[in-house]
Amino acid sequence: MPLDIPNYRVLEKIGVGAESSIYRARCMRTGKDYALKLVKVSKPEDTSFVELLRAEHVIGSSVDHPVIRKVFELRILRRRLRLRGAILFMEYVDGTPMSDKSFKQPLDELLRLFSEVATGLHAMHRAGWVHADLKPNNMLVTPDGAVKLIDLGQSSRIHEAKARIQGTIDYIAPEQVQRGVLDARTDVFGLGAALHRVVTGKPVLTEMNQTVSVYSQGLVGKRVSQIREPATRDLPPAVARLIDDCCQGSPEDRITDMPSLIERLHLARTILAKQPPAGSLEVDMAAADARPPQTSAHDTLSDSVAAEAAAEGDGSFDLADLDSAD
Repeated sequence: MPLDIPNYRVLEKIGVGAESSIYRARCMRTGKDYALKLVKVSKPEDTSFVELLRAEHVIGSSVDHPVIRKVFELRILRRRLRLRGAILFMEYVDGTPMSDKSFKQPLDELLRLFSEVATGLHAMHRAGWVHADLKPNNMLVTPDGAVKLIDLGQSSRIHEAKARIQGTIDYIAPEQVQRGVLDARTDVFGLGAALHRVVTGKPVLTEMNQTVSVYSQGLVGKRVSQIREPATRDLPPAVARLIDDCCQGSPEDRITDMPSLIERLHLARTILAKQPPAGSLEVDMAAADARPPQTSAHDTLSDSVAAEAAAEGDGSFDLADLDSAD
C-alpha cells in the first residue's frame, strides 16, 4: 500500500516500530512537517495494531504538555469498505534519541533532561495515563536542549491492570510482568531503568532479562548479580541511590511519584554542584556495551518467545498469547 496522502509530501522514513513505520511528511499548504505513523492491515490479526493506534490517538489528544509529543489526527484507511490500515499524524521532533551512539551529555545536564521528562510524565498521570514503556529510545533531545517523550503505544489507564504483558525487556517493571495494577510508580521504575542504562551503558535487573546470554562467553559461570550490581559503582552516591530507589522490585519501596522523583533529581544536581570537580562524567552512548539478546527467567514465558521478543529492533513486545506459552 503506497503512502500517498493528499496535500502531503513524504520526505523520508524516520523509524520503524512494532508493525508500524514512521515517516516525516510536509503539509504542502502550510509547509509544516509532521511525523506520520503508518500501520498496515494485511491479515485479520493486524487489526489489533490499528486499535493500538486508536489508543495512542486518544491518549495523546488528552495530554497537553511541552515534553509529550503532540498527537493531531487519526485517519483510518479503507478500500472498498475493507480496513487496510491507519495513519496517525503527530508532531515532528528533530531530535536525537538518548539511545543513539552520538548522544553525549554531562551528568548534570542529563539529570536536568530526566527531570523534564518526569514533569511530562506527571502531566500524563494527572490526565489518567501511565506511559509504561519508558526507555532511552523514546526520549528525544533537540539541538536546543529540549526533550520530547514519544511513543504512547503501550500506555494504559492508571490504576488498572493490562490484559497482556507489554513493555520492553530491560525497562519493564515487575508489576507489568505480573499483570498487576499500574500506577505512577510503574513509570518511576521505567525512568530509573532508563537513567541507569544511559549513565552506565548497562540494564538494571528486571524479571525479563535475568539470564546471562549464552553468547557472552566471558561471563559463563558468573551470577547475574556479580555482573550487573557494580554498574553504578563509579557514579556519585546521590545518583546511585536515586537509581536504586527508582528500581526497587516492590512498588511500595520505590519513590512514590514524579514530583518526589523530580525533588530527588534536583537534590542530586545540588549535591553534584557542591562537590569539588574531580573530572566530569560525560555520558557517551558510543561506549555502551552492545548486549546480545537475553532470555527470560519468568516461569510463564518460554525461552524461544523471550528470545524472539528481545531480538526485535527496540526490544518491545506484546505477548497476546502468554498463557499458552509452555
